[in-house]
Amino acid sequence: MSGAPVLALHPAGGDGPPALLLHGFGADRLSWLANQGEIGRVATVLTLDLPGHGAAPFGGDASLEATAAAVAAALDGAGLGPVHLVGHSLGGAVAVTLAATRPDLARSLALIAPAGLGAPVSPDFLTLYPAAETPEAAEAVMRTLVARPRLINRMMVARVLEQLAVPGARTALRAFAGTLGGIGPALAPHAAAVAAGDLPRLVLWGDGDTIVPRDPARLAAFGGEVVVVEGAVHLPHMENARAVNEALVRFLQRVEQGPEQGVGGDAQPTEDHGETAP
Repeated sequence: MSGAPVLALHPAGGDGPPALLLHGFGADRLSWLANQGEIGRVATVLTLDLPGHGAAPFGGDASLEATAAAVAAALDGAGLGPVHLVGHSLGGAVAVTLAATRPDLARSLALIAPAGLGAPVSPDFLTLYPAAETPEAAEAVMRTLVARPRLINRMMVARVLEQLAVPGARTALRAFAGTLGGIGPALAPHAAAVAAGDLPRLVLWGDGDTIVPRDPARLAAFGGEVVVVEGAVHLPHMENARAVNEALVRFLQRVEQGPEQGVGGDAQPTEDHGETAP
C-alpha cells in the first residue's frame, strides 16, 4: 500500500477536553485499557492505531513527520484540536513531533518513556520483536519490557503473534525500527521547538527501563515535570498503572486550571517518584 494512511479515531469514553492516546512500537490502541478509564475522569479519551500497527494501514513512510502528519489528518478530519497528547515510546516521539509541527493541535504533552528523549533504543529489541515467530520467541522479547515477567501472559503473547501475522506487519515494524534506531537526531529539532515554547509537559519513566533508558541531560533540556515510576521497565502505564494514572490525571487537571499551577513550559524540570502499586 502506498500513499498517506488514513487513521481512524476511536472514542474511549470520558468527559472533558479531548485527550488522544498514542501507543508505542509494536502495540496498538488496546494497550491503553488500564489507563483510559481513569483518564476519562478528566478528559474525553480518544485512541487510534498508528500506521502499520493494529488495524491501521502503512503508507510506506515510517518517518516521525509522516506519522505525525497522519495523526494530524485524523484530528483535522474530526474537527478536533487542540487536544491533550499522551504518548508512549514511539507514540511519545510522534506526540512531540506533532506538537512541534502542528502546535494548533496540542493542548499539552504527557509522555511515557518517549523514544528520542532518552538513551538510544535497544537495538536487540528493535531486531527481535518484528522477527518473533513462535510463542517462546515472542514471550522472551516481551519479558524484556517489564520488571515482573508474570505480567506477560499467554493472551498477550498470542495477540502479538496474531498482529505480526497480518500481511505487511513485519515490514512496517522493521521500517519503524529503522526510524527508532536513529530517533535521537530525528526528534532533536522537534523537541527543541517544544522546549522553546510554553506548552505544558509531563514525562514519566520506569525506574528500570533498559529499552529506552532515561537520559537526565535530554530531559533537563526538554523541561517540564519528570516522574520516575518505581517497579517498572518500559511499560509503566501497565506495570504500575495506578501511579501513572494518578500522575496523568493530576497533570491534566492542573493544565485545565491554568498556568498558575506550575506546569507551563517555562517551569524548571522536576523529578518525582511514583509509588509502587501492590
